[in-house]
Amino acid sequence: MKEKYIVKTGNKTWWALIATAILLIIIIKNIFKNSSLETIRTFMIVFSIFNLIYLFIYKTSLSKVEGYDYLWANELPFYLCNIGSITSLFASISLNPTLMAFCFVEGTFGALLAYLMPDGGFERVSFFSIMGLGFYGYHGLLMVINMLYVVLGLYVPSFSELIPMLVYNSIILIVVHFINILLRKNIHPKANYIYTIDATNPVLKMFYKILPIKCLYLFLTYPLVVLLYAILVYAYRLLI
Repeated sequence: MKEKYIVKTGNKTWWALIATAILLIIIIKNIFKNSSLETIRTFMIVFSIFNLIYLFIYKTSLSKVEGYDYLWANELPFYLCNIGSITSLFASISLNPTLMAFCFVEGTFGALLAYLMPDGGFERVSFFSIMGLGFYGYHGLLMVINMLYVVLGLYVPSFSELIPMLVYNSIILIVVHFINILLRKNIHPKANYIYTIDATNPVLKMFYKILPIKCLYLFLTYPLVVLLYAILVYAYRLLI
């Protein structure tokens, strides 16, 4: 595939994908601008199911990629973005504000981080490959879904959901940490979902140096989450 189709953080193809996600949000907003809450909710449920199906196809298709170190135990839906996809379905069904807050803030941020700091062989791939369509297509759709909760008026950002969202996130971290421990003992010796055991990027390594305790070091990221949450809440209030 020609160089212009290669996705690398910050290159033209990468920016084109970001622009496509934004354009898709604008198009969907205009389509549903006069729709009822139930119609929008139904659409979000269908969109969330589609995203989960896309995730399943993407993960299973990786086994066919030549040179990719595929291990099924490393492709389970315990990454933060994958948990975000599952959460988005329940958020769409229930319209629970805490779940929608998690999707909007941490889900969007997690998907964007995947675009900004890809690893595991996704740093430089052709978009029209299994890895490119899978990784960038999936995370792009996830960004769109998570933003739509606010764009379509299902969720109004407020500080009342901050503490419940952090509690939900804490439960996820602890549960996933024990999953990592179990996988390492029996199936996958390098299991590291949500990086609860090994800090593999410069930002997380910095936090681990401050608090060198597995899993618990991730709680040091909470001030950043609170700051991001506050920025989004105030930005929303300025725009409405």
